[in-house]
Amino acid sequence: MSALLPIINHLIQQNPQHQRNLAEFTGKTVSFSIAGFRIQGRIGEDGFLEAAQGMADTEIIFHNSTIQKLLQNQQPGVGDIRIDGDLFLGMALLPIFSGLRYDAHADLNRLFGENAGALIAEKADAVRQTVKQIGQSIAEQIGEFSREPESPVPDAATLEAWIEEVDRLRDDVARLNARLDRLERDIWL
Repeated sequence: MSALLPIINHLIQQNPQHQRNLAEFTGKTVSFSIAGFRIQGRIGEDGFLEAAQGMADTEIIFHNSTIQKLLQNQQPGVGDIRIDGDLFLGMALLPIFSGLRYDAHADLNRLFGENAGALIAEKADAVRQTVKQIGQSIAEQIGEFSREPESPVPDAATLEAWIEEVDRLRDDVARLNARLDRLERDIWL
């Protein structure tokens, strides 16, 4: 999938040491398979990936368990990744590619300038932290609920009915807030 090569090359560009390390493998072709996507590229003299066809020298296959572990902030193990083809090449490239890190702050500074970029990054980090805390809280509550011996496990219909009721309550609160806003405007006019 050559449409992803520019994204990978952008990551490589943001990590100059990894770019230099990749340049040592000029001419080698690598293929990645992850979550149903296959990305293949030939490593150029500058360390960037170029579109390539045919057999790859090495193929690094990430099993679904890799994604699950990464989403849970766990380190994937040996059984989560398979290397086909040139095993030594795959083992040499795997730490280079897995070490690529995205620097959103650099892109924000480039697009909006340093001050605006810093402000956007700060706000985005605050939102990320809030969402993370909410997710952890929900996970903890579900975990506590499921450990209670008398806690029933709801079926799909019960859960759907509960979700519909929450949606109805949310809509009712929104309508009530709109009425209160109108009433407040009418009082002050």
